[in-house]
Amino acid sequence: MKVNVHFYGFVRDVVDTSRIAIETSRDISVRELLDLAAKRFGEALRERLLSGSGELQANVRVFVGEDETASLETPISDGQNGSTEVKVFVLSATAGG
Repeated sequence: MKVNVHFYGFVRDVVDTSRIAIETSRDISVRELLDLAAKRFGEALRERLLSGSGELQANVRVFVGEDETASLETPISDGQNGSTEVKVFVLSATAGG
């Protein structure tokens, strides 16, 4: 299965690209996908995306296809065309006032 990962916002300065493709031999979870990406780009990516307890940072949004997921255990399965789109957004924190 091919997973096309798109990076937006403040994660792009860590990965220095807007899109990567990750090949896997089986369905994986969002957590496993982010682990594979962190192996490729280093701990700076993991720190940008995940908290110390291993959960998504409050300002990170992950979409599998068109649906936002709040769980790192969400499965990513093969799409109809043999690939799946995953979008990873890291939003800037804003202050009101």
